[in-house]
Amino acid sequence: MTSTTAQRYQFRNTCTQLHPLQEMLDPTTIDDLNHCGITRGQHVLDVGAGAGSIARHLCDLVGPTGKVIAVDLDTTLLAPTGVLDVYQRDLRTEPLPVEPGSVDVVTARCVLEHLANRQLLLEQMITALRPGGRIVLGEIVYARTTVPHAPSGGDADLVVRIVHGILDVLAARGVDLHWGEKAPTFLVNAGFEQVRTRWTARTWTGGSPGCRLYADNARQLRDQLLAAEFTAFDLDRFGELMTDPAVMVRGYEFAATTARKPR
Repeated sequence: MTSTTAQRYQFRNTCTQLHPLQEMLDPTTIDDLNHCGITRGQHVLDVGAGAGSIARHLCDLVGPTGKVIAVDLDTTLLAPTGVLDVYQRDLRTEPLPVEPGSVDVVTARCVLEHLANRQLLLEQMITALRPGGRIVLGEIVYARTTVPHAPSGGDADLVVRIVHGILDVLAARGVDLHWGEKAPTFLVNAGFEQVRTRWTARTWTGGSPGCRLYADNARQLRDQLLAAEFTAFDLDRFGELMTDPAVMVRGYEFAATTARKPR
């Protein structure tokens, strides 16, 4: 893909997008960060900080003598403090606002897969880390969708088709839905130690944060989905099903990777 549309983050930084994402993924990311041994006074970089839940958690960890640097293309949901510095950056064309070897931990979630220069950006993150520093990455990866329960077989089939339709639209627009599987190899080749990845996928019920995320993704990509195989009726029914507690669907698969830069 050569257009800027294909190279940017595909969803807007809205509360309907980011808050469900945080509710689902924060427990995994926070658990990984808590195992990094972050202490008072350290400096941490949050790439693609979104609505700021992880940046706020990091502020608590580093305390008043530490520093958290939050970077995003859209910073409207981020509020700087004495500990939190907020930078608006288009990471497709602008470098990270940090000096080499200046941060103890760097984290990025659901960002790199959206950017065509993902490897270059990861190299910048690696360069920003001090020797012995930790990196915490997370990406949604392509996986087969199943629907254990729905009001009808037709509804179950519709949910599967639309979720896969969302993923197909993202892939066609330049999102690398296999990047979460490639990142560990990239880190190993860069000499990182203790490289670990865990893949997580849970069932979501209608009305849950995950199904609210599915519904919002379909709303934001509605024009693209209509241009594919779906009708307005299909998409409206999908929105209804994502609020129905009788629906159970296998959610997006999340690949979380942690590693340590050699000393």
